[in-house]
Amino acid sequence: MRKVAIISSTAPAKPRSEKYPVGASVTRTGGGSTVIQGGGEGVDIVKKDDIKSLTDKNVMSSLRALKEFISKVDDSEVSAIVDFLKGIKIDGNLINRLLLQNTATGEVKDTDVMSALRVLAEIATNNEELKKIFLRKDKTDSTNYLLRLLGGLEVGEAIDSLIAGKGIIADDKGRIQADRMELRSSLTVLELIFNRLSAMESDYSFSESGTIESVELLEDGTYRLPLRKRWENDFTALDENDVVYGVVNNLASGTGDYYTSWLRVLHVNTVSNTIIAVMYPDDEVPGGKNYPPEPLMILSHRGNPVNEDRQAYWYLSTREKCICMLDGVTKPILEENNYAIIIGKLKQLSLFDNLPINYRHSYIYCRGIAIQDLLRLGYQGTPVRSENNRGPWSASDAVNDPYQSTQEVFDAVYHVGCKWMCLVTGTTQEPKWNATDWAMIEGNSELSLVFSSNNGYNFFAGKVDAEFTPILYWGYNDISLDVSPGDWSWTRDSGQVTEDNAWSVAHANNGRVLHLTNEDMPSNWGATRKVKFTCTAYLRDGAGSIDIQNYINV
Repeated sequence: MRKVAIISSTAPAKPRSEKYPVGASVTRTGGGSTVIQGGGEGVDIVKKDDIKSLTDKNVMSSLRALKEFISKVDDSEVSAIVDFLKGIKIDGNLINRLLLQNTATGEVKDTDVMSALRVLAEIATNNEELKKIFLRKDKTDSTNYLLRLLGGLEVGEAIDSLIAGKGIIADDKGRIQADRMELRSSLTVLELIFNRLSAMESDYSFSESGTIESVELLEDGTYRLPLRKRWENDFTALDENDVVYGVVNNLASGTGDYYTSWLRVLHVNTVSNTIIAVMYPDDEVPGGKNYPPEPLMILSHRGNPVNEDRQAYWYLSTREKCICMLDGVTKPILEENNYAIIIGKLKQLSLFDNLPINYRHSYIYCRGIAIQDLLRLGYQGTPVRSENNRGPWSASDAVNDPYQSTQEVFDAVYHVGCKWMCLVTGTTQEPKWNATDWAMIEGNSELSLVFSSNNGYNFFAGKVDAEFTPILYWGYNDISLDVSPGDWSWTRDSGQVTEDNAWSVAHANNGRVLHLTNEDMPSNWGATRKVKFTCTAYLRDGAGSIDIQNYINV
């Protein structure tokens, strides 16, 4: 076993600071500072978070001494200038040169840092290269690449309002707001919301059509006309031999151009959406002058001299103030028989010459019409009923084919020399003066009362004996039998009031026929020979009664 010698020694009691003498005492003050006293002056210990200024009379605590160095693991603050002679590394990247505004450099490297003025100088020096990369804010610029404006777009002074707005606004919700939009080709939408008032001017054609993109005059005098495609798979609906026309109006430009071009289609190429057409001679077009087609002119089909199925079309004209359907059209100049339907102001056609047509009023004209209900109105807006003349009245027709009376039409018949209007549908009444279901519209409806005597009208005293029969006429019809027996009355007037009253009372129920004898004469009849017998018929027609009177002098 090896022996080990143990040597012991004693370290002298020497303080860590020369100002901390041997035998000094440490005193903690109420303010938290530590004062060392004894053997010399008192010295403060500066702790980690103290903010007092450092002097030669201070000593640092261990933590405060570590804080005075830049830490590698904690955030640190440096109030003095640190001069890195060989550069610094940030996140492992070396930066070892600062380029100032006037620093001479041959090549700028990734390890260089530029001052603010140097950055502006580099931008000014490399403008041409930067133009290839960045869009400018101070001049007009463009890019061939997709530009995404994720927040929206505003052009000009933009105010978001459909009524009082201005400028152009496109937001990130897909909404675009502007004052006007002009489309040179087509507009495709899922839903179109527009002003409740839609106005148009000139003519509007409802037929096959196409827009000319360009005009090529061929050597043979015909025209090759490519037509614009409205969508990808669009092709023209025009056909060979179609009569087509287009209108040019450049009056607003000051050129004074306003004319119509008339063409006949010779060939159609649906693959290239192109037609070959020839102009009509001047003497075969309206106005006596034809004009060549123009680019952007809209061609409309009007007729066809060969295919009968392509000889009709509709048009609406604000100039002519009407809607027309033309049929049988074979050439540019129309014939009168081409007008199949006219709604509005009529044309000055010869077929209207003998009709009471007011060309300032609107009418409907067509070759044929199938209609269920027809309501006629007078000039004041009151309904006008149409007459259906059924001829002579027949009792069997009243049962088997009832007479009709509606708001639109009424049956009319002839009976007893008069024309009658049916008032009640299905009536079996005979038309007569007091019928409730009929009204006389033509004939003599005057009421008259005459007498018939079996022994004349002149008598001698003591030889009076005659029967007087009153006959009541409604026009030329004897309606005496329609008066009830009790509706006939007789009175006498001879000037002898007492005798006349007594006679009238005695003959109150006399009935229709008056039988005069000597006893009916007044006492003074032989002297004066004046006596008047008056007959009254009370005519009842269901709505009231009419008194008809006449008299005889005996």
